[in-house]
Amino acid sequence: MRLDGFSHHSWPAKSVVANLTPEQREELLSLGRRWEYAAGQALITQGDKGTHVFVLLSGHVKVVKEADSGRTVLLAIRSRGDLVGELAGMDNSVRMARVVAVGAVAAHVMPFEEFDAFLQRTPSAFRVVNASIAAKLRSATDKIIDFSSQEVAVRLARTLLRILDDHARPAAEGTAIGIPLSQPELAAIVGASEPAVHKALAELRRRDVLSVGYRSYVVRDLSALRIFAELPPDIDSRP
Repeated sequence: MRLDGFSHHSWPAKSVVANLTPEQREELLSLGRRWEYAAGQALITQGDKGTHVFVLLSGHVKVVKEADSGRTVLLAIRSRGDLVGELAGMDNSVRMARVVAVGAVAAHVMPFEEFDAFLQRTPSAFRVVNASIAAKLRSATDKIIDFSSQEVAVRLARTLLRILDDHARPAAEGTAIGIPLSQPELAAIVGASEPAVHKALAELRRRDVLSVGYRSYVVRDLSALRIFAELPPDIDSRP
């Protein structure tokens, strides 16, 4: 079975779906049903008691949380092959964040009970999902450390590197961030004011490390960006 024209070659290498076997992929995508979402439409609402699991087939979603202060915090960007919503069913909790479509999005949506039964009968798929959850936790920990100990410019550079790690695309002038991202959204991920992020972006442009377009960013010098992030230029972007 091949769902909606997708083959295993279509999935980003680090996504959950790409790391399943072809048989596991086929079984997972036979569960539930496909749904399509328009730009700005919520897949998941913060505080909701639903436990459905979403496998993203195309497009990107923003994971955002409304803080008690009223501020909206952008927690993550997820794309094709990623899972969203898998945590609520695991601990029977309410949704901790809102998930919103960035542009048109297609997703395969299944009840948590079906997803859990799939994991129970395929232990190797269970390990793939656990690894994905561990990576999300590791990323969240990195952000906490950065926010508490680094200046805005360093946090911005590390944020760009993390996004590239999951969403990089080849570009004529370097490596592009393969998701549309406004500067206010980027500031929300970095956890800084828009003027501070704008100033740091201007410095990266001045040094010819980065070019910035409308909701687009191309890293022209990856090693220089890693140095700007106070990371050695010859290691992975994650500290």
